[in-house]
Amino acid sequence: MHRRHVLRLAAISALALAAPASAQTLPQGPIRMLVGFAAGGSTDVMARIIGEKLSQRLGRSVIIENNAGASGRLAAEQVKKAAPDGSTVLVGNIGMVVLAPVTFKTLSYDPLADFEPVVRAADFQLAVAATKETGSSDVAGFVQWLKQNPDKANIAVPLQASLSHLTGLRFVQASGAKAEMVVFRGMALAMQDLLAGRLSGAVATVADFSEQHRAGTMKVLAVSGAKRAPALPDVPTFTEAGIKGFESNGWNGFLLPKGTPQPIVELYNREIAAIVASPEITQRYEQLGFIAPEPNTPADFAGAIKSGMDAWRPLVEAAGLQQ
Repeated sequence: MHRRHVLRLAAISALALAAPASAQTLPQGPIRMLVGFAAGGSTDVMARIIGEKLSQRLGRSVIIENNAGASGRLAAEQVKKAAPDGSTVLVGNIGMVVLAPVTFKTLSYDPLADFEPVVRAADFQLAVAATKETGSSDVAGFVQWLKQNPDKANIAVPLQASLSHLTGLRFVQASGAKAEMVVFRGMALAMQDLLAGRLSGAVATVADFSEQHRAGTMKVLAVSGAKRAPALPDVPTFTEAGIKGFESNGWNGFLLPKGTPQPIVELYNREIAAIVASPEITQRYEQLGFIAPEPNTPADFAGAIKSGMDAWRPLVEAAGLQQ
């Protein structure tokens, strides 16, 4: 009996050493995961997928809180003020973490001074698509059409100074064409004008165009990134289409308040990376238009944020988009 009791205590101790990477470093209580966008959107769904798995791995409740507004900036401000103990996590994306700081002169947070980058957890690709009215079957044909029809050359993009907007500007510059950027509050509104033939093309995420591309109502001509989009394997990358400078993708990632202890930052990095690497998540990502990124450390993620700001700032300033 005594030996069994000792063995049982040893087993319990082993479990206590294995699991409490969470229990020893995280405070008691649920984990709050703040999403700066409305429930049901792709970022929210991604957060809920990760949150569910993270809850199972850490043995803690993970509560998703949607604080929608100002393109995610409200949620960032809330997490900035949270206790740096690992109990509050920000689900950030490239727009609120990289583009907002180079667009807004009086932004209330700094992505590197006010947060601890944890991990880039989901990449997404941008795409340029043409309407049927242009008769374009590839990038070269679309560029030629834009040059030959300057009075009709317009490209829809969702949201001012968004990644789609900046990608549209970069596409026009790189191709040598000229086109007016028509900014909509979202792709649902833009799609109405696109399908009605009132616009010549658009730049948005691959997920925004997949259905129309398969139905033949719009033609996706190229996608960003080093590889073709899993959802649209027939569509070339920008590089394959002869236009360089579109190798990087958009992303979603996780951040913690500045001052969060490194063991907690590393814990979240390790656990979320393991979740993202699983075949189940890879499959679910494809359904959402996401791609699992390469494994990345907190330092990698911080470097990507800084290099992203350095890369996009000149275009934002040149286009007069700073506010």
